[in-house]
Amino acid sequence: MGCPDFTFIRQCVPIREVAEKLGLRVVGRMLHCWRPENHENGDRTPSVGLHFRKNRVKCFVCDAHALSPIDLVMHVRGVELPRAVAWITSRWPVPDLPHGKHVQHGERWPERFRLGTGTSAFEPLIRSGIWSDLAPSDRAILPVLETFALANSRQVTISYRGISRYSGIRSPTTVSLSLKRLRALRILSITNTRGNDGFRTCNTYRITLDDPQFLQLAQRAYEAHLEAIAQEKALRKIARSERKAVVPAKRRLA
Repeated sequence: MGCPDFTFIRQCVPIREVAEKLGLRVVGRMLHCWRPENHENGDRTPSVGLHFRKNRVKCFVCDAHALSPIDLVMHVRGVELPRAVAWITSRWPVPDLPHGKHVQHGERWPERFRLGTGTSAFEPLIRSGIWSDLAPSDRAILPVLETFALANSRQVTISYRGISRYSGIRSPTTVSLSLKRLRALRILSITNTRGNDGFRTCNTYRITLDDPQFLQLAQRAYEAHLEAIAQEKALRKIARSERKAVVPAKRRLA
């Protein structure tokens, strides 16, 4: 009769257990992607990161934003939100949303995904919700590249050491992984160059938030966010109608 508490599912139903119940191959803090056709090697090396603190998963190749337990079930099983929630509630104890509590945005202002309304270079990232899903290292590196980019070409040639110095990220491996994630999301283009002696020199980077493929990812992320809210409200409405129908029946029996 009640509407399941979606916040509880997203925060408290363990994402690793959900992945295992779905039959995904978990390796430590990673799991193999269920969309191997998107990977050059069929995802022989797992590409999906398990973020236990946020209770999310994210494929470095396929996903524009991190997936909650509900999102993961929807993606892997190919079902809509109501069936995904039913799948979860049949396997984990989930409390109902308290009566009278409305499903709504966490924000209090009218959110919109549109361009040209602000002065921030990262407006599409923030408005689409992708920025909040980026790793801390990604969010540290992007402003550095934007700051040092030339005004005419919007490009910057900089070494890993330079990126580390200005972003505060000390590990070259972390810098490398972050750059690869940003390139996979079409947020960044990377040009590898070699000097006259044949050895690789500093790479050239350009933030490509005007890339059509990135804008498509951003739009899909934003629409998925709105769709989830609409579906949660619809489930809440159905639960409320069912409760109203039960009350007259109880009165007749009395």
